[in-house]
Amino acid sequence: MMRFLFGLNEEGRAGAYYPALDVVENEGNLCIEMEIPGVNPDNVDIAVLGRTLTISGRKEDLPGNKGLKYLRMERSFGNFRRNLEIPERFDLEKINAKFKDGVLIIKIKRAEVKPDIIKRINIE
Repeated sequence: MMRFLFGLNEEGRAGAYYPALDVVENEGNLCIEMEIPGVNPDNVDIAVLGRTLTISGRKEDLPGNKGLKYLRMERSFGNFRRNLEIPERFDLEKINAKFKDGVLIIKIKRAEVKPDIIKRINIE
């Protein structure tokens, strides 16, 4: 299901959309799966800033569709961007992504648990 971000453009077509995604935790990973059928993986960017993972890109319309008068349109084209706050229990240095059958799959490994350090403070 696509959620539209903006109204229709001058051609009566949606200019941007919000791809559906699922976020699950399994086998020590955070797994993000985003449905982006018809998107060229070269048009997708995945970036991390602080604890925020940003997935952005563009779904291009087919060149032959320009100027057509649609009687019904349910597919959308244009730019997309999703920002996800990643919990600290996951290591943002250990991310991998793949694209399969129109689904972008991003896996982030769980951070290794470090024992708490106990430090004694002397009183003067």
